[in-house]
This record gives sequence, structure tokens and C-alpha cells, in this order.
Amino acid sequence: MTVKPDALDTARALFADPPRENGLIPFWFWNDDITEEGLLEQLEEFYEWGFGGFIPHARTGLTHRVGYLSEEFFKLVKTCVKRASELGMKVVLYDEGGYPSGSAVGQVVAENPDYANKCLIPVKREIEGPASGYWRPNSSRALCNKLIAVVQGRLLDDNTLDPDSLTELPILEHDILHYDVPEGRWLLLSAWQVFSGATIRGVHAEQEDAHATAPAAGDILSPEAVAAFIRITHDAYYENLKEYFGTTVLAMFTDEPGVMGRGTRYGRMAQPFTTGFMEDIKAVWGEDAAKWLPVMWYDCGPKTEELRAAYDRAVYDRLERVFYKAQSEWCVAHGIALTGHPAESNELGSLRLFQWPGQDMVWNYVEPNNGSGLEGIHSIAPKGASSAAALASCERNTSEVLGAYGWKLTLDEAKWLFDWHIIRGNNLFYPHAFFYTIRDRRAWESEPALGRNNVWWPYWEPIADHVRRLCWLTSGGKMITDVAILGDSNHLGWEAAKALYQSQIDFCYVDETALKATTLANGRALIGDMAFRVIIVDGAPMTPALRARLDELSAAGLLVIENWQEETLAKAIVAFAGADLAAENAPDLRMEHYRKDSLEYYILFNEGEAAIDTHLCLRATGKVELWLPYENTTAPCPAEITTRGLELDLHIERRQIAVLAVDPAGVPSADAPRPVTAGDVLSELTLAWKASCCGKAVELPCPGDWAQVAGWELFTGSVSFEAILNLASDLVGQPLYLDLGQVGDIAEVSLDGKKVGACSWTPYVFKLGSIKAGEHQLCIKVTNSMANEYEGVQLPSGILGPVSLRAERTL
Repeated sequence: MTVKPDALDTARALFADPPRENGLIPFWFWNDDITEEGLLEQLEEFYEWGFGGFIPHARTGLTHRVGYLSEEFFKLVKTCVKRASELGMKVVLYDEGGYPSGSAVGQVVAENPDYANKCLIPVKREIEGPASGYWRPNSSRALCNKLIAVVQGRLLDDNTLDPDSLTELPILEHDILHYDVPEGRWLLLSAWQVFSGATIRGVHAEQEDAHATAPAAGDILSPEAVAAFIRITHDAYYENLKEYFGTTVLAMFTDEPGVMGRGTRYGRMAQPFTTGFMEDIKAVWGEDAAKWLPVMWYDCGPKTEELRAAYDRAVYDRLERVFYKAQSEWCVAHGIALTGHPAESNELGSLRLFQWPGQDMVWNYVEPNNGSGLEGIHSIAPKGASSAAALASCERNTSEVLGAYGWKLTLDEAKWLFDWHIIRGNNLFYPHAFFYTIRDRRAWESEPALGRNNVWWPYWEPIADHVRRLCWLTSGGKMITDVAILGDSNHLGWEAAKALYQSQIDFCYVDETALKATTLANGRALIGDMAFRVIIVDGAPMTPALRARLDELSAAGLLVIENWQEETLAKAIVAFAGADLAAENAPDLRMEHYRKDSLEYYILFNEGEAAIDTHLCLRATGKVELWLPYENTTAPCPAEITTRGLELDLHIERRQIAVLAVDPAGVPSADAPRPVTAGDVLSELTLAWKASCCGKAVELPCPGDWAQVAGWELFTGSVSFEAILNLASDLVGQPLYLDLGQVGDIAEVSLDGKKVGACSWTPYVFKLGSIKAGEHQLCIKVTNSMANEYEGVQLPSGILGPVSLRAERTL
């Protein structure tokens, strides 16, 4: 008789080897005289390492022989897409060459010079009154500059403008204006629409920032310019790859479209602007908007911040309406998703138009152990993307990760960053970047190179598989939380989020637009896949409509928290809604609750430096298993149901992710075998180590730091250390663990010629098991950091120790 597998059996098998489409989709920098043979060789490596696909990205260093959007370029793209189709891999296209998006490496402006990026600048004159006369303001000799308005206002002693004195002056023929001012200091301010001179980073060597021939940035606030951009790029991709759209080609990536491009010649005085934008400003400032234009450069009294915020919203609204909406509609019409990310980490509004909402994490925005994971605008990025996806019921949300973190980036930090994003809801990753080559100065371009050009490449696969398992697990279901944080759609706040993370309370960001779309049922606000019982107000502009909506929600039985303190916020939520997961004394433990098919998953991440031993109580009850995605292990978890919920003990190592898989149809077992780990030190090992590099004996200390040895200061690569381990008879018969102490950076251990394992972060502990007494050949291959060679920083390299044998303990 065939026994039908239960839900955990089925899920467990998929968890071990999830579908490839959940794997990493790296940025693949095409930054040299690329060839078909070279591309296919690297593509096969991506496949071998379990990657889900790739993003072909024309990047600085691409040769003119290949070109961008050329016949040769599309020939190579099609070759790679065809091979990806054969291998079952997926492709995300990139809508620009270089970045930011919207210019097609200058082709938009080349088609029509009026499509160049624009801005608003002031040209001003001070006058001592009383005075009367004429003034002809002039921004430059450029024939295309347009005078938008001229305003006069009284300058006060603190160099602010008296708001009651602001008056728009009529503009006469030849841009002349007449002024007539009484006694005092007066400012005449003319506001000009000008071409900003902004550029983007292109793909050829002479198209880099600050180069005379850097590509002109397009005007992404102009519908006509955006239409040209989509025709030049998107339509060309479709024409060449239409047979793969919707099957192999799944999405189009747009990259931090900035309304001001890069490097405007006018600096901070420039304000985003475009033809027709005065009508947008009137919609938020009123019909007399022109007289308030000085507020963008001067303090004009109590309304200053309010007016600037309204201008800011008008820019965002136009960007969404003109650029993102056009992109989104094109993608839907062609059977693919819009993905990528906006320019700022704390944006939510524009993500409504993405089928795969995303954000990015570059330039060391967030790092372990310095507070950046909980504080500041970049700490918001992953939860903003996952919130947008949850509110719109999108299956995937994404993050561009690791870009420009420098050669000091370790696999330890890289995995932490993946896990930091995953626990905040991201379920698809675009690692930035895998370079075609780091030849010559290409190594400097958004380093580090993450793939074959880095010495850590042989150790990427376990991390890729770890991420693939978790991305599969958190796709196709829904995030479970009662709590929403209500913020400004374009400037989300982080303070409330920090308090919730440290108390293992998950949440979803919402804005006024999302809250308006909710329906009420059984004391909950429903939108997309979410059902909220608690609304925390954190930085949302309080409009009359929002005030009325919050009052309505409160009357319907929801808890609306407006004036809160970080120390008591979590307690107020738990008192009202109960705890989905309660952990004892574990401020570094992060939690996501995800429901998929008939199972409940509690994903737990130790975000800190020390192992956590805690007692947990879960709201969901049933049969529970402990799944470890990096180790690829699953096992029954001892637990019991009490009046509080499902209770169990948890040990989670430094920076480890553990998954509690709960089947509500099953029954927990308090007698399930308890997990084991390394215990007390049995003996410190003092061995006679012999070092070799590239098959040749070398003189290096062990334990010790080879970066401090003359001649080895800048060496990057691998060194093998071998020694005879003579195991005493009194240690036979018990499971043993080898602890290397500190290592710089990656250790791969073999015993008697058989690989025991590899580790890229603390704790560098390897389970040897029970081994016989006598001599054993121990080999430890250590690979250090690329930063030593490429940055000359002499990071610690080698086995630093102390090396010891440890017993096993039951948790």
C-alpha cells in the first residue's frame, strides 16, 4: 500500500532542492570586448552554481565593436537568452546602458535635444528701496532657456523673505519686468527652466562621469522623452527577443531613475522641473503658485516646509505618472514584469507600479553591528519592497545587493546581508555584480567582483543554495502580520520599525493611498493579502482625509497608535493583539511568519554576533520541524502545546537562519530528539603545521597571520596547512568537533583525504564525528581576502586560532 506523503513531506523535499527560478539572478557586467564563447562559458558557471538566471548589463568598458543596442549587441544577448531557455534559466533585461535609467546612453537626447534633462534655477537681484525701474534677468545666452516667473519680496534681517510681501511681476516683451518697491531690502527672483547639463554613466570608456562625452540625461518627467526611451530600448529588446518574452524573459529592470540625472552643472540650486510642470505645482500650491516659487531657495515664513513638501510630492507624482506608469504598462502589455528600484531607499509610492517591487543595497548602506540595519533610511529598503508586494498581492519582490561594498566584503557579510533582506520579506535577489572581466581599471568599477574573478568563487554555491531555499519558501504564499506602520509614501520612517524588530513583531508599511483602499471586516483592515488589526502612525502627513480614515478604523475596533514611545510600543501591540511569536531576552532575533499552502513557517534570523538560546511561544500550533537552509537539514523539533501556544527551546548560532515549519494538522512531540552542537573544549591542539601554496612548500606561521610576513603582505589566494593529528585513546568513541578559532577568511577542512566541510565565517567549527585513535592527516585550505591585493589593507589571513577539539552537547 502506498502511503500518501503529508504536507511536511512534500514541502521538505522541495526545500532541499527548490525550482531554479528562485535562485540568484546576478547583474552580469558586459564590460569588455565580449565574445559569444566567453559569455557562454560564464553562463554555464552560473547554471552549475544553481543560479536562477542573469541580467545582461552593458557596463563601462564595453567596446565599440560590440556597441550598445547594436546588431552585434543583440546577437550576443539573443545567444545568451537562447541558452538560458535551453537550461531552464530566466532572464531579466536591463533598460539602460550604465545608469540611471531613462536616457538609452544618450540616444534619447540625440533623437531630440528638447528631451534633455531640465531643472528650475533662480536668477536674482537685490534692491534697496524705495526704487522703481526695469530689470532684464538673464540665465545665460542659451536660446532654449525659458523664464517661468519673476517674484519680488521683502528681505528681512535674517535673510528670509516676508511671505506677505511676495508678488508675482508681469513679464514684458524681451523678458523685461518693471519693479516699484518701497523702502527696505527687496529681492527680485526670476525662476528659469534650463537644461541641467546632467549626464548618466554610459558603457564606453569615454562615457564615464565627468568625461566631456558622458551621455546626456533624458527628461524622465516628459511623456514625449519617456516614449522615445521606451521605443529605443524596450521595443528593440522585444523585436529581437519576442519569442522568449513571458517564458525565459520575465522582467525589465529599471535602475534608480533620478529626475536630475547625475552631475547637473547647477548644483544644489537646481530644482526638478520640466515643460508643463507649473500646472502640477498649481495643483498642490494653488493658482497663485508662481508667487511662491522663491520658497524653493529661501525661507518664506511658516508655510515654507509645507510648500517644499508639496513640491516634492508633485515631483514624485509626476515621475510615477509619466515614467513608472509608462514602463509598467509596457511590461504588462508584453507579458513581463516591471522590476528594479526607485532612486531612494525609503520610497513606497512608486513601487505600486512594479509587478516585482524592489530596492537596492549598495555602498555599504547597511552593515552588521553598526546600527545601520535598524536605523536610517536605508534600513527601510527591503521592508518597503516586500510591503508593496504584499499590498498588491505580487508574488515576487526583489533587492539589488552587495554593489560597491568594496573588496573588503567577505562571504560572512554577504550572507548576513542576504539574510537581513530575507527576514524583511525579500524573495528574489540581484547580486551586484558578476564582472565579465576585471582587466585593467575595470576592477575599480563598483567593486567587488562577486564571481569567477574573486578567490571566494568556489565557495559561493552553498550561499546561493541557501538563498534559493528561502526564496522558494517565501514565494507563493503570504506574509502574516496584524500590524501596519503608516508613513509618508515617499519618505518612510524607521523609528517604529526598530522597536518592532527588536520585539519579534513583524509588520507591513502602508501609506495614505493604501489605507484608503482597505475594506473593513471583523475588526480588521483588509488590503491585498493583508489583514491589519493595529495601525502605527509614523511620519504620515496628516491630511483631513487621512484623519477621517483613522477615526473610522478606530471606531471599527482597530488599535490606532499615534503618540507612541519606543520603549512601550511593542507592549501596547501585544496587550491588544497578542504575540504571534514571543521570545525570551532575544533583542537580536528577527522573525517573519509566512503561510504557504497548508503550512505555517516561522523564519528566524540571529542578526547579532553571539549565539542565542531562548524559549519561544508560537501562536500557530501543530507538528513542528526545524529546517536549516544553509546546512540543508530538516529534523523534528521537540515542542508542546500549552495554554500559551506552541512552546519550544531554540538555539541559533551567530548569524544563522532557522525555520520552524509548523503543520497545523499534526501534533507536536515533546520527545523528539534534541539537536546537538559543539560543546566544551577537550584539548587545544599544538600541531606541527606545514604550509604550501600552488603545490610548493612555503614558510608561514600557523596559527598566525601571513599578511604580516614579509613578501606576503599583498598576497590574495589560498594556502594549505597540513599536520598530523594524533588522537588520544580517551577521546575515542565520542563525537568530536574541530574548532579553528579565528580564520581569515575561508577554511576548507579535510581529514585523511576526505572533505569534512568548508566555512566562511565564525564559528569555524567542523564536526569530525567519532574517529579512531592514532594518527590522522589533517589538511586545512585557507583562502583570504581580495582586499589584500586590490586595496593593500593587509586583512588578517590564515589560521589565527586557537585550534582545539571540542565535545558534543545536546541542546
